[in-house]
Amino acid sequence: MISNKKVTVSCGTKFHSDYMGYQLEKHGLLERVITSHPPSRYFGRVNLPKSKVKFLPPFFAVIILLNKIINQNAKFNKWLGYKFPYLYDRLASLFLGESNVLIVWAWAGLTTIKKMKQKGGIAIVEECGSCNKFQNEILTEEYESLGLTFENKTPEHIVERELEEIWMADYVLCPSRHVSESFTRYGVPVEKCVTIPYGVNLGIFKCTNQTKKEFSILFVGTVGVRKGLVYLFKAIELLQGKINIQCTVIGMVEKQFEPVFNQYKHLFTHIPRVPHTELIKFYNAASVFVFPSLDEGMAYVQLEAMACGLPVISTPNSGGDSVLVDGEDGFIVPIRSHEKIAEKILLLFNNKEILNEMSIKAQSKAATFTWDSYGEKLAKLIEKV
Repeated sequence: MISNKKVTVSCGTKFHSDYMGYQLEKHGLLERVITSHPPSRYFGRVNLPKSKVKFLPPFFAVIILLNKIINQNAKFNKWLGYKFPYLYDRLASLFLGESNVLIVWAWAGLTTIKKMKQKGGIAIVEECGSCNKFQNEILTEEYESLGLTFENKTPEHIVERELEEIWMADYVLCPSRHVSESFTRYGVPVEKCVTIPYGVNLGIFKCTNQTKKEFSILFVGTVGVRKGLVYLFKAIELLQGKINIQCTVIGMVEKQFEPVFNQYKHLFTHIPRVPHTELIKFYNAASVFVFPSLDEGMAYVQLEAMACGLPVISTPNSGGDSVLVDGEDGFIVPIRSHEKIAEKILLLFNNKEILNEMSIKAQSKAATFTWDSYGEKLAKLIEKV
């Protein structure tokens, strides 16, 4: 049976729009993908037909270039960064063609959503992260608790635009329960939020059964306030003198976080940057992956670590609530709890059988979170609507 659904995916940059487009194409649902990502950087991960991608001018590449030339916190850069999504949205709205279902990335789709609704079609907002209103609230609290100033708060006009898109759309596509709940807490109906966790590329990330000479902890991601790194640092400090552990932190340090980072940097090895495909070496060399984020959509790194056989110590706010089963393939600990992180690290250090059992279960669980399974769930949602 041939579907009468024709889907346009609109994403200013890349994110996982290539994976999404590829899966929709496999299910005979894709009309086109619209993006401003440079064509030379878009293809590679999946065999998405080039004829199905409409490239708009690379607005967002301009921001990346300016951030390299000028200070990335420069007011002009930030102003452009908030204006380009509006311009992208207006242009993207001109290329809906014959599609009757729209999936559009948040706060870059209000005009496009209106156009699709005028056509009598279905509009779905893709929310990679939590509600901006929630982000502002939790991060303001955290920066203040660390004695820092939250300089990158999402402007109110963006917060309002995101919520307007949500109320106008038919569905909100969320990668985790945390993201869904960040909207329902502000009155968005539960039935409007659909949770479909992302997939992991098992062709890149896999367990190599490497012999591990010592117990080691790994974190991968931006080293900053939002990731809750201070609680990992405090947990390691708490364990000093009790057990002999190594910790590696991979990621660029946010400038505002540097005073906190410098206070604890003697506790771990820091590597600023590792090519994505080379992370497999670090995953396979580690014993456990710790991701104490205060706010996240659903961090890919958790699934990548699990695919390499690492138990994950995570928080419900990291998207781990939709991936892990607490006590089976990892642990879900409360946010802002270095004591709980230390407790779980100590448990795994002292119990090699539990560590090995969790490692096997983590690898097995990750194998169920493929982009193919993501595509099947997304196709079922679109056929249903």
